[in-house]
Amino acid sequence: MSLPTDDILPEEPTGEVVHWMEPRPMQVGPAGISAAAATAFLVGVAATVGAFLLWRYMAPRREGLPPWRWGRGPLH
Repeated sequence: MSLPTDDILPEEPTGEVVHWMEPRPMQVGPAGISAAAATAFLVGVAATVGAFLLWRYMAPRREGLPPWRWGRGPLH
């Protein structure tokens, strides 16, 4: 008893390996790219300002010293 080969073999390939992996057209225009660059710049500025404020918060306190001595060496 022999089986028909059409029931066993897969369909003939159409030439496309995986059609869903083709790159999609770019959906972000020049305004979107500019907005992303501006956002990245602002995040960097905010991180820098935050790090500076944290550094100033963690710095030793200057209570007890007159203002003209604030930048002249260690407290003790």
